Amino acid sequence: MQQALVGNMQQAAQMTLSMNKMMEELVKRSVQVSVFAQRSEASRGVGTHLRLAIHNRSPIPLLQTRVKLWFCARQQDQDSSVQLCVRDVVKDTTGGLVFGQTDGELSAGLVDEGVPFAQTEQTTEVGNGATVEAEVAVEVDALVQMNGRIAVEFLSPGTGQLLTVSHRFGIHLLQLLDCSFVCKKSALSAPHTELQTITGDSHISIDIAQARAAFAVPPADGIETDCMFVMRSKGNTLALRVIRILEDTNGVLCEFVASDSESDLTAMRLQLSEELGKSNNA
Repeated sequence: MQQALVGNMQQAAQMTLSMNKMMEELVKRSVQVSVFAQRSEASRGVGTHLRLAIHNRSPIPLLQTRVKLWFCARQQDQDSSVQLCVRDVVKDTTGGLVFGQTDGELSAGLVDEGVPFAQTEQTTEVGNGATVEAEVAVEVDALVQMNGRIAVEFLSPGTGQLLTVSHRFGIHLLQLLDCSFVCKKSALSAPHTELQTITGDSHISIDIAQARAAFAVPPADGIETDCMFVMRSKGNTLALRVIRILEDTNGVLCEFVASDSESDLTAMRLQLSEELGKSNNA
């Protein structure tokens, strides 16, 4: 009889464990994490604002929730160190997500490695069906593509163990540059009215739909030859001038022009070509 009782207790414990596991998976799958990056003015170098949102779609509140952020350079062969600053844009005093300010060196490793670069200063509760948000400024002293990861940690409603939901994201050059579209050379403001073709740099083809989105081209505006996709950063201007419409591929062939025609933009050209959806050289 004692053996049967022990067997029943073990079976009940196993069932409880299985139910807790199922509940944990249900809650984790119900946590929606979103990150949206938008270029912003930076007090140092270049920067972007990250809008973070944690939405709890489960019927169970997320207790003692903490949010952590990792960043690393996308290119692992950086010639020099890059300084990174992460800070709150507006400090939420109502018990939401508060990161404070963290300064340090941008990691050259992977976003799955090491300690987080920044994390919320205190835990919070995310109610069932509720959303908590934050906006943080990410500033670097050099123009560099970054990979990022956000992790949301909270207590299991069944076991009290720590559960984690992660989401990876990227920060592109186009989200760090001041991007605009001009159809006429006269639309460029001084002192950048005289842009010169970069010596020895090849042409690139870019996707029209990607370019319209990245440079906020109005739907009513056509993209024609001599139009320019302009990128500015700290007094320097770089642009892609349209030299041919590629009707068969929904793309345009462009050449790099800049305020400094001697600039070495080989690495940037490859990165921008990747971000704009095409990589064919002409």
